[in-house]
Amino acid sequence: MEMHQVRYFLAVVRELNFTRAADECDVTQPSLTRAIQKLEEELGGPLFRRERSRTHLTDLGRLMLPHLERTYEAAEAAKHLARGVGRAEVAPLALGVQSAIASDTLNLILKELAQGLPGFELTLTAGTGDDLMERAMNGGLDLLITERLDDPPERVDHWPLYEHAYAVMTRADHPFALGDHPSLSSLREEHWIDHEGDGCARLRAAGAGMAFEPLVRHRVNDMQQIRQMVASGLGSAFVPAPRSADGLAVVFAQDAHVTREVVLGAVAGRRRGLAAEAFIRASRARDWSEAVG
Repeated sequence: MEMHQVRYFLAVVRELNFTRAADECDVTQPSLTRAIQKLEEELGGPLFRRERSRTHLTDLGRLMLPHLERTYEAAEAAKHLARGVGRAEVAPLALGVQSAIASDTLNLILKELAQGLPGFELTLTAGTGDDLMERAMNGGLDLLITERLDDPPERVDHWPLYEHAYAVMTRADHPFALGDHPSLSSLREEHWIDHEGDGCARLRAAGAGMAFEPLVRHRVNDMQQIRQMVASGLGSAFVPAPRSADGLAVVFAQDAHVTREVVLGAVAGRRRGLAAEAFIRASRARDWSEAVG
């Protein structure tokens, strides 16, 4: 099925006359008729019934009309979008951000792009670093902000942004939140809420030399859920330390010093659009460490 066939079909629907439809489409009537006939062959039956000077839709034609209208509208919208991108009227950005990462700088840059870049259109995706990298490699993301991966693909450009430190997030009235920095030995009986499989993996690695194994009871993939579950007394979490914990306690374990570098990444060699280039320039020009959490 070709779009000019669909366009001719819709013109005949409007005019209910092949001659007038051909005039509207600026083609000869035989050309329009052949295109309609080919469309009917592809769809398996006649779409119009001709009765002297009047033309009517058949049952098949009425059934196909809404589908062909949507097909044509989608094609026209795609062409309009493509023209807009070419004229920089549309500036799309598909950005992936690792779920545990929060930064006022990120919010500020996105706000500036929205205000200063005509046609800025953002698609924001959250997930684990590995999941986001896979989506980027498959063409689903233009840029991603993640902790530096332990084993990244070779075809990746990355720009360091800042480092964040992991800490224990727990209730404000928890015993080890009220005293000095707790040791891992004092956390052996604690129930843990794991975030995306990352937090407790970091804690487990930090305590490997002391045979410390976190007792994971709950698993979530959203930082807001982490906060809610900690506040409800379901356990503690090992997460990048936020600047504000909304009434919860954030404490650093004395023998679990974990820091991770956060980077901006992109697939190397892939052509980047206007919004992606603007985001990279703005990101590299700012000090992200001043507004983390």
